[in-house]
Amino acid sequence: MTKAQAKPLEIVKRNDLTPICCHCAKGLTEIYSRTKGTGFVEGKDVIYFCPHCMKVLGIGQSRMI
Repeated sequence: MTKAQAKPLEIVKRNDLTPICCHCAKGLTEIYSRTKGTGFVEGKDVIYFCPHCMKVLGIGQSRMI
């Protein structure tokens, strides 16, 4: 039995497609975000949410130091 050769991950830019919300299934032409923190010493937390149903789509965090 031989291993199948792994195909490298490819990122394809598609501006002709509109993503949909995983909660309300409406098209997302914009995404809202809200931040907390300065992003320098204490870090910056970002929450992304749907403009239609206001449910959370993702959370991010960044730190400078």
